[in-house]
Amino acid sequence: MDENKKVFKIDVSNIPENEIEDYVRRIAQAFKAQPDLDCGIYPPDEYFLPVKNENDMNSVNYMQVVPDSHFWTDLNQILESIKHHYYIMEYVPKENEYVQEPFLTREYLLIGLSNSKKNGYKLKVVNKEATGNVPYLFGDIDGMIQFVERRPFEQKYDFEDLVRTIKFTLECGINLTNGLKMNRQDIYKRIDGERDYQDVNWGSRRQMDGTPDEEKPVAEWINYIEYHVSKAKEKVYHLDTVGATAELRKVAALAVRAMEIHGCPARQIEAGDGTKPTEIDKSCSCSDCDCKK
Repeated sequence: MDENKKVFKIDVSNIPENEIEDYVRRIAQAFKAQPDLDCGIYPPDEYFLPVKNENDMNSVNYMQVVPDSHFWTDLNQILESIKHHYYIMEYVPKENEYVQEPFLTREYLLIGLSNSKKNGYKLKVVNKEATGNVPYLFGDIDGMIQFVERRPFEQKYDFEDLVRTIKFTLECGINLTNGLKMNRQDIYKRIDGERDYQDVNWGSRRQMDGTPDEEKPVAEWINYIEYHVSKAKEKVYHLDTVGATAELRKVAALAVRAMEIHGCPARQIEAGDGTKPTEIDKSCSCSDCDCKK
């Protein structure tokens, strides 16, 4: 596999076939001409798509598009990609103008797995309570890459074999991780700790205007949340991922506090046709909210 190869798809719509090559060449040149950005951190072989600025319709922002930059952070994502691939191949009419070639190819899988490795992801045991007893599984990303390299991925069997091995790997509690991923219950504990911190350290400050928390409307809590979202965006701008996720922890805890006061409607699981719920959240014990309807 040529790791330096770039694949960038452009919809040519109904352009006459003899004009397509020139059209693609002009689009590619336009995208490779970088806008006047002041940060100067982008390599010259990346692309920028113009995006309308909602606040100023006379100007545009630019969305960075990096060809062949896809990667996976969870083995379940690969399973979903394969599921989506076969949905398109089996149910979307072949004459549909958007179905020009298979969604998943051997090269696409190899690029994605290589990018996962480059981004620091490894296969490790993330669920120590798993009790899977399987005949074979993936031990590392290199093994997955070798598995894909040995198969053409032109037949359904190739994908079925990959799906089977991934499921065996998950049954043994092994998944992709970058050392930072956490399970949901551990995250809930961090949010609970943030709530305790807020009560101890912010209790008096939040009431300096004379309004107790219990009397503040939902809108005011949303203002608090938006403030910390803006701080998270600033951290992202400065490439501080840890700082950004710390702000998200504060956002989650503020949302919890708002719902402690104003309630939290239960999630209704709708039927396939979206007409009536087939399952409701039994954790809500109130007598007048929508979860009882």
